[in-house]
Amino acid sequence: MLFRVPRRFSYSSVFVGLVIGCCFYSFFSQPSSSKLFAQSNDEEKLVVIDTFTDDDFNNETGADGFIVPNIIHFIRFEKFQLNFVDYVVLKAAMRNHRPDKFYYHTNIKNVTFEGKYWEWVKNEKDLWSRIEVKYLEAPTEIFGQKLSKGWRFFHGSDIGRIRVLMQYGGIYLDNDCFVIHSLDKYRKFECVINWDERQFLGTQTVIAHKNSRFIALWLESYKDNYHADKWYYNAGERPTTEILVKQPHLIHRVKGDFGAGTGVSMNLYTNPKFDWRPLDVIHLLMNHRSYLDKRYNLTPVFDENNIRTYEYPFGDMVRDLLDIHPATTPSSNGP
Repeated sequence: MLFRVPRRFSYSSVFVGLVIGCCFYSFFSQPSSSKLFAQSNDEEKLVVIDTFTDDDFNNETGADGFIVPNIIHFIRFEKFQLNFVDYVVLKAAMRNHRPDKFYYHTNIKNVTFEGKYWEWVKNEKDLWSRIEVKYLEAPTEIFGQKLSKGWRFFHGSDIGRIRVLMQYGGIYLDNDCFVIHSLDKYRKFECVINWDERQFLGTQTVIAHKNSRFIALWLESYKDNYHADKWYYNAGERPTTEILVKQPHLIHRVKGDFGAGTGVSMNLYTNPKFDWRPLDVIHLLMNHRSYLDKRYNLTPVFDENNIRTYEYPFGDMVRDLLDIHPATTPSSNGP
């Protein structure tokens, strides 16, 4: 498009004006503090796939490149402050996988990053720059069916992770999932989920393209069939028996490497010889302590002090991650 320069302006003055104008536009068009942080500089281009069919896509071999965005999603309903294990989980995902972004999905409208462990995160500029907060309404119903009052936020999180993955795609992690190795090898598949032999699927780690067929069917499976009185029916039992048993090709099946089994996780707190290193992820079971082995409950709250001398494998994991040693003097400014 051509435009005429008024005679009273020189071309040089117009050029200067355009530069200044662009600077002002750039400044004022930056996200406000409520939108939080800018995008990471090291995002990669994805292989674009809009639809998946049995004829065109194989979840055994996957795509030639990444099709799942390198975003890690956490859901935090009602509580946004971090505890020590939350910080450890975030740090492990950053160090061992390095996502482009961490999306924290919460129903808290005015988020504040308060507390010692958020301060630790802020002190790590590369980590802090990757964190964004997304508002996510905590569901009260699903397809017109009221959620359980007692389990509302737990069942709501089950639904929330499906909706988040359908909106963005990426890697969903429970707040107590410790990433041990990079998950990039799974990002070339339509949907990846832990499904052990003779077990229901494990929802603690889910990696999916936003147009995943299984994810869409999983949400649909709630229609006229939500069981408010059953803890894991809609999250694990029904999608396994009604979808995956009949159509296992809809996912890339992981057996064991996401550490979803309770019997696997309990080794972190009861078996000094347990080797966790071959796993890609392990569920720490931090939210299930009330009914677990009494030996686990001997240390009810982990922190940067007692982790230095914790004798079971979880102590080794955290000390390796944070580069701390039992004899090191604790610091209030960070590990």
